[in-house]
Amino acid sequence: MRLAPLRGLAKQPTALTGLAPVRILAAGVRAACAGVMLGGVLVQAAQAQLPTSAVPQSPASAMHLSVADYRAYLPENHSVRLALHELASDAAALSGGQLQVDVLPGTIPGSPALQIEALRQGRSGAPQIMLVAATGLAELEKSFELFDRPYAVPDAEAAESIVEGPQGRALLDSLSAHGLVGLAFMENGFRQLSTTKAILHGMKDLRGMTVRTLPAKTSADTFTAWGSVPVAIAASAVRGAIESGQVEAQEGFVSMLLQTRLFEVQKHLWLTGHSYGAQVLVVRQSTWRALDKVQQTWLREAAEKVARVQRRRAREEDAQALKALAHAGMQVHRIPPELRASLVATRSNP
Repeated sequence: MRLAPLRGLAKQPTALTGLAPVRILAAGVRAACAGVMLGGVLVQAAQAQLPTSAVPQSPASAMHLSVADYRAYLPENHSVRLALHELASDAAALSGGQLQVDVLPGTIPGSPALQIEALRQGRSGAPQIMLVAATGLAELEKSFELFDRPYAVPDAEAAESIVEGPQGRALLDSLSAHGLVGLAFMENGFRQLSTTKAILHGMKDLRGMTVRTLPAKTSADTFTAWGSVPVAIAASAVRGAIESGQVEAQEGFVSMLLQTRLFEVQKHLWLTGHSYGAQVLVVRQSTWRALDKVQQTWLREAAEKVARVQRRRAREEDAQALKALAHAGMQVHRIPPELRASLVATRSNP
């Protein structure tokens, strides 16, 4: 199959219509796009945060809770950080200052599984509320593997149907058996595949390819079923693994490609969209039970509101990140429809 160029990406990153590479390699483009890469891909905090005067002051009897993300490296104008600050503002506004949420700057050290365990047990330094990856929750509750299964969530419309519908509510409710209360779903976008040199025409091009995958069985099973060699590597170590030749490819989010500057060591981005990066805002069950019914309603209402906004912003960030990656010299490809059909048809064992 001859792949035709994908045109117009720099101007309309969300309307990709071709089947093959976009090349934007003009001289001086890196200097011209530095501002776009480092700052332009994210929604500005000033556009979303409430002014200090709009947040009710904390009465002496206020209930204080803390919230953290499972990552410590996100900038304050990232959609997730904005959402956590807005959670604090909205909870205070709804409660007239009786419910105060403090946004922590750092996170619990360790793997997602260790973070979730620290949250559940209320260990020293753990917040009462935390945004965690659905991948980590799958180790507690197998039903959360849904989001990591290949093409189980094919697009944003399907994602909204799940997280806003009865299936999403059932997933959140299932956490009560594990010492947590699920409040709302945020997102990290869809995982894509980036390669150092390889060009993907068909399934044969994936065979034997070493691919960095999530430290999760479902992720490894997916690439094994596709004929690749999965190598579980934490996000912080991906660049080193690529530079050393330990892996030829990696699965991840376009925002991560930009933030970690993987475009400097990899040149091909393949829009596979093979799994959905759901994130879940959870609260420790003992904390939830310490709240009265009205306080629970305030917290859940605030969480659901900011989560809907965050998912929209995350999709805007992805579109902007795609544009920035193309300007930085990364070749952005839609995979051939025959290859996508083969990937969808080849299911890993759950």
